This record gives sequence, C-alpha cells and structure tokens, in this order.
Amino acid sequence: MSTIGVLFVILTAASTTTATANTLLPSCKAKCGDIEIPYPFGIGDGCYAKEYGDFSVNCLHNSTALLNKGNLELLNISVTGELRIKGSIGYDCYDPSGNNTSFFPAVNIANGPFSFSHRRNKFFVLGCDTDAYIWDQYGTRYSGGCMSYCETYDGFRDMPDPSSCSGLGCCGVSIPRGIKNYTTRIQTYYKYAYSMDFNHCGFIFLAEQDQYAFNISDLRSDRFSKRTLPAVLDWSIGSQTCEEAKKNTTVPYACRSDNSHCIKSNNGVGYLCNCLDGYQGNPYLPDGCQDIDECVQSPNVCPSNATCINTESGYNCTCPEGYRLNMNFTGGCEGKISAVPAINGVGGGLLVLLSASTLTCWGRQRRNLADQTRKVAEFKQRMFDHNGGPFLQQHMSSQPGNTFRIFTEVDLAKATNGFADDQIIGRGGHGVVYLGRLEDDTPVAVKKSKMMDERESKEFAREMAILSQINHVNVVKILGCCVEVEVPMLVYEFVPGGTLFEVIHRRNERTTISLEVRLRIATEVAEALAYLHSYASPPILHKDVKTSNILLEKDHRAKISDFGASSFTPLDETEIATVVQGTCGYLDPEYLQTYQFSEKSDVYSFGVVLVELLTRRKPLHLQGPEDERSLAVSFVSLLSQDKLESILDPQVLSEGDAEMLREVAELAGRCLRVTREDRPTMKDVSMALHFLGPSRGHPCVPQHAPEEAESLLNGEQSTGYYSADVASRSLSGKNHAIIEIETGR
Repeated sequence: MSTIGVLFVILTAASTTTATANTLLPSCKAKCGDIEIPYPFGIGDGCYAKEYGDFSVNCLHNSTALLNKGNLELLNISVTGELRIKGSIGYDCYDPSGNNTSFFPAVNIANGPFSFSHRRNKFFVLGCDTDAYIWDQYGTRYSGGCMSYCETYDGFRDMPDPSSCSGLGCCGVSIPRGIKNYTTRIQTYYKYAYSMDFNHCGFIFLAEQDQYAFNISDLRSDRFSKRTLPAVLDWSIGSQTCEEAKKNTTVPYACRSDNSHCIKSNNGVGYLCNCLDGYQGNPYLPDGCQDIDECVQSPNVCPSNATCINTESGYNCTCPEGYRLNMNFTGGCEGKISAVPAINGVGGGLLVLLSASTLTCWGRQRRNLADQTRKVAEFKQRMFDHNGGPFLQQHMSSQPGNTFRIFTEVDLAKATNGFADDQIIGRGGHGVVYLGRLEDDTPVAVKKSKMMDERESKEFAREMAILSQINHVNVVKILGCCVEVEVPMLVYEFVPGGTLFEVIHRRNERTTISLEVRLRIATEVAEALAYLHSYASPPILHKDVKTSNILLEKDHRAKISDFGASSFTPLDETEIATVVQGTCGYLDPEYLQTYQFSEKSDVYSFGVVLVELLTRRKPLHLQGPEDERSLAVSFVSLLSQDKLESILDPQVLSEGDAEMLREVAELAGRCLRVTREDRPTMKDVSMALHFLGPSRGHPCVPQHAPEEAESLLNGEQSTGYYSADVASRSLSGKNHAIIEIETGR
C-alpha cells in the first residue's frame, strides 16, 4: 500500500466516491462553494465536533467559507491536520515628501485549536530599504527578522536567481512551531529616498513558502499590496497526548474509525487521527477509513505474469500453479525451488546440546549486562537533573511552538558515527565539533565541550531556553542539546562553508575573497549583532565575536556562531566578571581594566573583525616590533597617520576607491576607540555599512549618504531609523484590519 496514494486522495478534489461519502456526517452540508468541509469541521450546529474546539464553518452566501465566527476565509481543509486561509499583505509606504501610509492585517488565533504551520509558512519581507522583525509575544516568545535592500531596478539583471529571497529586494525567515498571534516591526533607514522611482514601500506577510516566488516587478507595483497569498494553519484535537486521550472518560476519543490510529499533532499540542496503512478516508467518523483496492488503483502493482488479489488493508500477488514469486519482484513468477532436507540423527542431538550450553552462558551474561545498564541509566538521570533537564522539559511543554529538542547520548553517537575522528570539523580550547546527521538526514554540528564549571551548569538550561528562541538569517540556529552527560553537548545547524578565519587567513586561489563579499559579510555580521543587542528578549551579548566564530555558507553568507560565552544582560547595565573571558586580540581594553562587559565590548570585537577583512591580517602577531603585534593598535595608528595603504590588503586597494575605503576604515576606527562611550552601537554600525554597501559603485547601493548616515560616518551617534510597530492585538496609529477567531468555549 502506498502512503503517497493516501495523501493524494486526501489532498485533492479527485478523491474516490467512497472516501468523499465518509468525510461528513449525514444531513450536514458537504461543501461551501467549491470547498469541501470534512468532519470534525462542519457548517451549522450539530455538524462539527464542538467537544474538541470550535471547528465550525460559516458559509457566507453559499460560496465563501469563513473559519468559525471570525472572518478568515478558507481555501481548503485537510483531515491530515492542515487548512489554508487567504492572507493579506501589509505595507509601509512613503511618498517623495516623506509622508507615510501603512496597512497591517493581523491574525489572532490565540484560543482556538489552530496555529501557523512552521513547516509550510515563512515570514517574507520585500522592499529596497526595509528592515522587519516578527515576534510571538504571548506564546513561544519567538523573534526573527531580516533586511531587504536595493537601489536601482536594473541592478537585478545581474542576479543569478532573480526569484530568490536572499536579501536583495526580498528576504524571508522561518517561524517556530505553535505561533498563534504575532507582532511585527518594520523599519526604513532612508524612507526609500534612493529607490523612490521604482520602490517606495516595504511589504511584509506570513505566507505558505511554496506559494510565493519573488518577482522584481512586485517592488514597483502598487497592486502588489492588494494581492492575497495563502497561509497554512495547523489544527489538532484538544491538548492531550494520544495516551491521555484514550484514557479520558470525559471527552470521547476522536479517532472513531476502527481502521484508524492516533498520531502526534503537527503543532505539538493535542493529537490527530490517521487511517491505517491500506485505508483512506476520514478517521474521525465511524467507518470513515475504507480499504484501498490497490489492484484497481494501481493496475501494475504486481508483475505482468502475476495476478493481483485485493485483501483487507493490502494486496497479494499470486502466480500460476507450479511457480513462485521472485521476492525482489524483478523477475516476476519463476519455477519452484525444492525444500531444504530436515536435520536429524546425531547432528540433531549435537545441535540440542550446543543450544543448551549457549543458553546457560547467555543467561549469565544477560544478568551482568542488566546490572551495568541500570548503573548507566542512574548516572544519566543524575546528569539530566543536574544540568537542568527537568527545567528544559517544563519550558518546552509550556512553549509548544519551540522546536528545540533534548537529544540522548545515543542519538548523538548514532548521528556522528560514534563520535568518529573522521567526523571532526572543528577543534578549540573548549571542545570538539563533529559533523552529524539526524534520523531525517538533516546535517548538524555537534559540539562536545571539555568542561563546565558549577555556575555554568546551573545557568545552562535557562540560557538554552533563551537561545532556542533566536531565529535570524545571520545567526546559527541552535537545534537542541544533550544533558544526560557530565558536560552537556550542543546541536547546531550545520553551515558548510567553513569559518571566516579560514577563508581570509589561509590564503590560496580558492579562498580569494573580493571587497564586495567582504563588506557584505561585515554588514551581515553587524546586522546579526544589532539583532542580538536590540531585538532579542532578553538582549544577548555575544562576548566572543571573532572570525573563527563566524561561519559561512557556500555563497559566503555569514552566520554568527558559538554562544558559549554569551550573557543575557539588559543593555543599560554592564556585566561584572570575576575572570576575563574571550580571545586575545579581540578583547575590549576597558573590559580588561574594569572586568565590566557591555554591548560596546561586542562593538570593539566587531571592529577587529572588520579590520581583519580589510587587511587580511591576524589580530595578534607575537613576533616583530611591539607596536605591530596588535592589529587593532597598529591599524588605528596608521589610520591617524593617513597611511592606510601600508596595511590594507592589496586586493582591497585595487578594488575599492580611496574615499569609500577611508570611510570604512574610519568606521572600524570608531569601533576600536578605547573609551566605550565613544563607540557607536551595533545598530549604528549596521546602518552605516548598509550605506557603504558592497562597493560605492554597486547598482544596488546609494551613492550619497543621507543625513542620518553622514552623521555616523562623521563620528556622531545616529538614531536614523523610521519604524512602525505592528501588533496583532493593538496597531497603534496605523490603518489596520484585525482578523480574530473566537472559540466555542
């Protein structure tokens, strides 16, 4: 029986007559317009499963299906736990005079059996001067965002894939499981002053990711804001697990068909019902799952010289008398093979004696193994409790949208081939990183640390809970951890391009890196740090920003990694350390003197990274004159003497014009100022780098700095953001439409 066949029948309109007849209750309307309404959904009282939530459908004018008592228009419903709704597009526009008009639709499904699908949807941002973020403030505490930037329409012609949402005109981020409502923030740096002739709006929308392909004409068309795009909602039955639902005597078990079984829901809350293999239809109705006749549905399921006979939940292929079926199905029916003679006589008696002896030894070994297994299990439980496993379990159960996973040691050993040496992709003072593959073939990086002190052990679970909620395109995603070992192991997304350190310091022809790519990397790292400082909740200080902690995709897109030294301190406070942590060459001088770490300490470290990109020199040289051992010190000195050409990488000098290189160098110099109050914020640095762009002559970058960027490039602090906050519950000061779903409780 083919699982694909079952899904096809469920998801398409061309289902069989039998299946259609078993997707609704008698006397209830089967459709609203062209949309089928399967139970537990229904139109009118008595036609939907009220005991599991509000699954009612309002059929307006016999043509438009609205989800329960709200105004969400339905596009289709599947009994596999998904439905599609018609979604609107939000916009934030400016005219040449700087006047603003905005519209932000919002969906609130906080109390219903629905949530936005993390597998199907993505948060999209369109625009040439647009920075947008999305939060779930009430459930998962998730936040994520990205920046979209461009200047000239003709600049898109050189893009290798004009339909990609990679940051040029369009970007997108995934969302976690379980989001029910959300808040968005959209910002513009220059009010679209440099793209006004073809784009003067930023667009944001949550939509099914496979149903939207970026087209550059979307940027210049005012009609785009009037489009609708489908979004997918997951739905589930109740809030209990399968085991709990089967034992519940108050609410009836939803899987009514005898040929159905209970499965975990898509959104992590409640459960779903599914037809058994070999059956199709609606598992929520008695006799809803009907046997699939594979012989009719797939006429070629058996070899040509065999006969297909349908059976309950399956089928048999039979051969003519005197023939047998080749077990590989490659040769069809073939001649019979004679049976193997039975064992008898002395050989049989000897076999019995050997078997008895083997069983005795096996029993003794089994008892020893059981004792060892018990001791190992007790140790793992102690470590699980000590490292905060119960807290993480409780946190995840209260945050159903959180996809963070607690792995077992066996899981990670299997993923890394027993932590084999040939799986090692990185080594450091704190541990070893292995390449692994999960059971679904997802590549991951597994960090096996060497040690952890008592304070770190106590804070580990809390910090994992915070880091698991970070979702930014330029921040490596943490997927889970293993806490049943003495020193917890971390599991991250795998980034295949290596580290920035390897690319810029292990020089050969294959690692030549253009100035355009270097500045793009710097911009992406600055954007990620600005996100951690200003938009993560609580704010996160990285505390170990360096080129070896910046990973690169194969196209050199940057991602910040390794939060082992990070702290979670409000930005108006400083963290006082008892021991200085970090990497020599990147450490804030004021931190070394006062033991106080702040967001401006990360700014200093970023300044060193920016200088490394410009010079292709390492941050420390232990040999040579003392005044040349520190890259930061020698760079600032040569900058003040107007001798940049003596330290900049020759490739940088050949590719960049003198004015632009001077401005980037001065920005790095301000990041490296000894007094932290004199340094810019990462938000300011990000804005300045976006102005400077990949190169001054690039067609997608402004050629003249606006007033806000000029102030920063001249050494002044800037607040040059124009922003709009949008909430699904309250949209202060904006034109908006609130779409709400009420529950039947």
